[in-house]
Amino acid sequence: MGFAVKLISRQAKIEDCPPLVNDPKYSDKLTKLRDLLAPLTSATETLVQIDSDKCIGCGNCIVACPENIILDPPSARGCNSKSPNALWTVEDGKIKVLHLEKCRRYPPSRMNCNVCEIVCYSGAIKVVA
Repeated sequence: MGFAVKLISRQAKIEDCPPLVNDPKYSDKLTKLRDLLAPLTSATETLVQIDSDKCIGCGNCIVACPENIILDPPSARGCNSKSPNALWTVEDGKIKVLHLEKCRRYPPSRMNCNVCEIVCYSGAIKVVA
């Protein structure tokens, strides 16, 4: 159970368990585990995925993000973030993360915030864990 928690929290990798990787009798389970963990491994440190193909650049995430409002108060009025300290901005019609480390979900605190996902009506933002 402890290893599973470490896998999900990205403190361990599948390769850290040699029997799972090296023993042929676990090959089916290894494949299933890799498929199961694929969203986690493709997400940023905050476990947030942004699908730029789905992003319409509406900026709802910028306006709703509590940290972004603290870093760039004019963004609370619906203005695109112009501050170099902002967490998010819209660039070329797509959301762009400027300072991922300022996100509430960034380790080690990893606060359970998903405001950006809730307000993303195009489904471009997903919190995977």
